[in-house]
Amino acid sequence: MELIEASILARGHQKWIDAITSRYRAKFRLFHSKPSKGRDEVLQLFEITIDQDLKKKMLRYLRNSREVSELEVTDSRHGRLFGLVRAKGVIMRCISESDCFLISASGEYGAPIEWNVLGTKRSLARLMTRLRDRRIGYEVADLSVVRRKKVLTTRQEWLLRASFERGYFDYPKRIHIRSLASELGVAAPTLHESLRKTQRRLIEEHFEGDRSPALATS
Repeated sequence: MELIEASILARGHQKWIDAITSRYRAKFRLFHSKPSKGRDEVLQLFEITIDQDLKKKMLRYLRNSREVSELEVTDSRHGRLFGLVRAKGVIMRCISESDCFLISASGEYGAPIEWNVLGTKRSLARLMTRLRDRRIGYEVADLSVVRRKKVLTTRQEWLLRASFERGYFDYPKRIHIRSLASELGVAAPTLHESLRKTQRRLIEEHFEGDRSPALATS
């Protein structure tokens, strides 16, 4: 069975996302989602980057929005919010009902939402049909066959990306492990161990199948 990764661009039909990107000029990223019990509702793990002056207004909007039934947020000192939201998500519902998997989604002011989806040729065809049936305008920006196994879990990838973007791997470091862990809402030892395992896994993957002899020592 051949797996295909698709990049799909779509506007509208995610009112709360459209509002925070257009009205509050925020950037957002979804890392994971799963269907909820409510009609068309989806539980979503997100990251939002927003100007500090607009943060309170945006959170007030989300808490009062009819599209959002539940919201849990971890604040950050660097203009980033992490959390879970249970909200109407027509596109994500189409993704799950088509037996596809959401890898990530991202968007910002003036741009369509980019949905990165994994599926088979058949399941992706079902997804396109469902989007058309829901009258959701979309554009397939890219299709690529997945030839390598997924090395990291979604959580490992999220922690690694967040650490990289905040300068944890810079020299000198722009942020240290305790501050980083506090921003991400995890214990410092847990974050340290996760990053250590992630780095080891990536190194193992890089050298997998390499049978070159070790360097000679004098």
